[in-house]
Amino acid sequence: MPHPGDPRPAAMPYLPQLDGVRALAILIVFAAHCGYSHVVPGGFGVTIFFFLSGYLITTLLRIERARTGAVSLPAFYLRRCLRILPPMYLTLLASGALYAVGVLDWMPVEPAAVLGQVTFLTNYPGLFGTEAVLPVPLWSLAIEEHFYLVFPLAFVLWLGRLRPHRAALACLGLCAAVLAIRCINVWRLPDYSLNYSWTHTRIDAILFGGCLGLWNNPVIPADRAWRPALWHVAASLAVILGTLAVRDPAFRESLRYTLQSAALFVPFAYLLHGEGRLVQLLASRPMRRLGLWSYSFYLAHMTVVALVLHLRPGLHGIGLMLAAFPVTLVWCWGMYGLVERPCARLRRRLLVDRPPEPSLVEGGRRAGVTPA
Repeated sequence: MPHPGDPRPAAMPYLPQLDGVRALAILIVFAAHCGYSHVVPGGFGVTIFFFLSGYLITTLLRIERARTGAVSLPAFYLRRCLRILPPMYLTLLASGALYAVGVLDWMPVEPAAVLGQVTFLTNYPGLFGTEAVLPVPLWSLAIEEHFYLVFPLAFVLWLGRLRPHRAALACLGLCAAVLAIRCINVWRLPDYSLNYSWTHTRIDAILFGGCLGLWNNPVIPADRAWRPALWHVAASLAVILGTLAVRDPAFRESLRYTLQSAALFVPFAYLLHGEGRLVQLLASRPMRRLGLWSYSFYLAHMTVVALVLHLRPGLHGIGLMLAAFPVTLVWCWGMYGLVERPCARLRRRLLVDRPPEPSLVEGGRRAGVTPA
């Protein structure tokens, strides 16, 4: 146990407002997929998920290194596999079964395309015929998985050995390199729209979150992190809204992602300090619950939308959302109780010697909550 006043946290604390951020992000994505993509920026919801994942994973790595003197890569990959794979494969299986019995009005699905989903290559269309996939949106999860494969190793061998501000600057340099690649693609490629989904052109959103985890991190007491004022948050949100107002495709597939990810530094830093009305709203029970289920919700919602549209072909917008939302929640409730919580308990048993993940107190009982 740490001594009183120890600047190193024993473990990452549970921050309920981050579950609220997850809930907000999944609602943005859900609304966009229900027919409001022309007014609701579904892609920005994914950017929020990316930034949050980068921040949380980097913070966990820093805490583990500070507490144990090293980062266990086998423990990291075991934790990620138990968190990500069971819900994903079960959702793919359920979606495939619904498609096989003919109750999904969806594009013709090729077996090779499903292989691309299973192996986290669906964000590179053309490999394995990944265009004809099941309605499970795994392109963004593929980018996160590629990050999980590489970043912990880079942290162990390089970033974790640097002073925090230098490690953050190194990540910012990588973000600049990704931006340069996007700009070159816009300049040179006839079709640069795949900047949206390729790992090497979108991973900077996760790295920006990693920068916040490496330097001026409010969760690490020794960092003495900067506390933004509300007007700082308002200014950053104005920048984000400005990027959404610009409709030029070249701007969207190059500079927009950088500006949005950089602007997220401010609201995230504000929320992590845990004060204010916005924090209270995001930490409310409904938002916490939806955030807790957000991973399963993200995996299942497109299949549910396709199922609803098969049963009610003319449904659109609010009607589609009202029909699909409760069905998706029922799936999430079952997935959380039967799969995610047992896997969380298994992770804790297998990794008892590693710093624990955050936990949520529910009715006097502690239920495992994964950080990313």
